[in-house]
Amino acid sequence: MAVKRPSSIKVLGQKYDAKYDYNDEDNLGLTVEETSTIFVRGNLPENKIIRVLMHEVTHAILNETPFSVRKRFDVEEVCDIVGFFLINV
Repeated sequence: MAVKRPSSIKVLGQKYDAKYDYNDEDNLGLTVEETSTIFVRGNLPENKIIRVLMHEVTHAILNETPFSVRKRFDVEEVCDIVGFFLINV
C-alpha cells in the first residue's frame, strides 16, 4: 500500500513545500530554511521516504522555534522540542 506523499507541510504556521526529486549522493534529504523547502530522495523505499521526511520536518520544527540559534542538542532536548511543538505541525 503506497503512502501519499505530502506536497507541503505546515510547521508552526510556516508552510514548507516538500519535493521528492533530491539526488545528492551524500544525503537522503535537506531542509532549506530560506525557501521553506524540504527535499527528499524520491527513489527510496516508501518507508524510508517517510523516515527521511520526518527527520527533515524535525529540522523545520527547530528552524521555526526560538531554539534555531542552537546547532547541537542532546537526545532528550530534541524529544522535548518535537513533543512540545509537534501538536502544531
